[in-house]
Amino acid sequence: MAPALAPGDWLLLDPTTRSWPQRGSIVVFREPDSGILVIKRVAAGPGDRVRIPVGILHLGPDEAWLLGDNGAVSTDSRRYGPVTLEALVGRVWFRYGPLNRIGPMPRRAAVTPGR
Repeated sequence: MAPALAPGDWLLLDPTTRSWPQRGSIVVFREPDSGILVIKRVAAGPGDRVRIPVGILHLGPDEAWLLGDNGAVSTDSRRYGPVTLEALVGRVWFRYGPLNRIGPMPRRAAVTPGR
C-alpha cells in the first residue's frame, strides 16, 4: 500500500478522542518502546483478533493493532505488539499543507492486520 502521508505534510489532529478510532483511521501515538510520537494506521481495534506468527492475538478493550502503510520498512505493531489507549495522542483528520495536498484524511478499509 502506498503511504498516505509524505514528508512535509502538515496535519490537524483530534486530541479529544477517548477510544480507538475506526479501522483504517490514521492516528498519532507514543511508541511503546521509546515514547516518541509516531503516525500509523489502525488495522484492528479493541476486541478484534489479529493473526501473528505464533497464532491468534485477541486485543483487549483498550488495545489496537497499528500498521504503517509502507509495510516493508515500517516499525509498527508487528515489532512492539498492541498499543494501549493510554499511548494515543489523537486521530489525524485533515492535511492543511502543502497546498496541492490539502484535504480530509480518508480512511482505508483494506487494511490487513498481522501481515
